Amino acid sequence: MQKQRFTLVKIIYDDLCIYGKVRLLLLLFIMVSAMLVIIVTHQTRCMIMEQDKFLLEVNMLDHEWSNLILEKKKLSNHIRVESIAIQKLQMRYTDPILDNMYK
Repeated sequence: MQKQRFTLVKIIYDDLCIYGKVRLLLLLFIMVSAMLVIIVTHQTRCMIMEQDKFLLEVNMLDHEWSNLILEKKKLSNHIRVESIAIQKLQMRYTDPILDNMYK
């Protein structure tokens, strides 16, 4: 009779195939679950960074909008418009009654 020599790897492989099918399946599920957790966490962090970028852009646009509103109010001030009309364009007031008489 000849003695059979089994290597440790073959013994472990045979035991897993015969007795550990459920354990191997559970191990596979655990590994897949862990990988999915990592992927979802990465995607969540990317989305949070993108949201922060958009919020920063919204704040900048809001600040620019308020500055434009202030500039609009300043430029449309009646006193300023009147002084530009008189000084730069040499405009003057007219009397509507006299204008109607000459027509």
